[in-house]
Amino acid sequence: MLDHLRAMAVFSAVAEAGSFRAAAGRLGISPSVVSHHVTALERHLDTPLIYRSTRRLSLTDAGRRLAVSAQAMVRAAEEGYQAIGHEAESPSGMLRVTAPAVFQYALFVKRVAEFMKQHPKVEISVNFSDRWRNLVEEGLDLAFRIGPLRDSSLKARKLVDGRQFLCASPSYLKVRPVPKTPADLDELEMIGFAGRSYTIGRTGKGGKGGKAQHRLRMPGRLVVDSGFAAMRLAEEGCGATVLPDFLARAPLEAGRLVEVLPGWTVPGFGIYAVWPDNPGTNTLRALFVDFIAQIGK
Repeated sequence: MLDHLRAMAVFSAVAEAGSFRAAAGRLGISPSVVSHHVTALERHLDTPLIYRSTRRLSLTDAGRRLAVSAQAMVRAAEEGYQAIGHEAESPSGMLRVTAPAVFQYALFVKRVAEFMKQHPKVEISVNFSDRWRNLVEEGLDLAFRIGPLRDSSLKARKLVDGRQFLCASPSYLKVRPVPKTPADLDELEMIGFAGRSYTIGRTGKGGKGGKAQHRLRMPGRLVVDSGFAAMRLAEEGCGATVLPDFLARAPLEAGRLVEVLPGWTVPGFGIYAVWPDNPGTNTLRALFVDFIAQIGK
């Protein structure tokens, strides 16, 4: 059946136009190709669909019945294409998204809320999780990921470069000498993340390639798997930790945390949107990614 859908679309054009030549002009193909498709359809059905003459053609009874179905098929296809094509003007549909758990506490949630308010026909399902998920196997349309990408089969777009801060609470730093050199950091309790290590650096101060570096002694006695938890534990005076800028900004501005050894910096990170490498463009997904990307502007 699928092999004959093109022939049915050609036959529908012939039935509407009244001639092979007129149908060919409408479809942008030659009259001989139109005749080939109609003949192939007649052979497949083993019944004549069109009576041909030198001046005109007319439909057989079977041809009239098939023309009704073929024209309905073409109209349905055209309506579907138009609906998809108009998504940019009035987007609709479902978008299944996964994002790191820490995004719950970032500007990302506000941007999602703004997008939903602007596009009332859109449905979005967001899974906040640090578990790596296979987009293709799990039927997900889009993922936001932090740091190096591990799956080269996915399409990716870098949205923003993020900073990281080594932070501690003022109360924690009151009970011990304030670090003045990287070596002093070894005296601090570090709130760490499982399987993660950090190196701080300062350019133009010696070391390899003119860049001084120092590896932080992490993790310490306290290990977590949540950036938000690390932030709260640091605010409670449990030690120093490394936080992304979107988590560190508010407590730093409020004075609940202070930057430790501010002359030295923790390497930054990238935030990426990634999606399956499918044919065509998902208009809704592209619109959503463009909207979220404004966070970095």
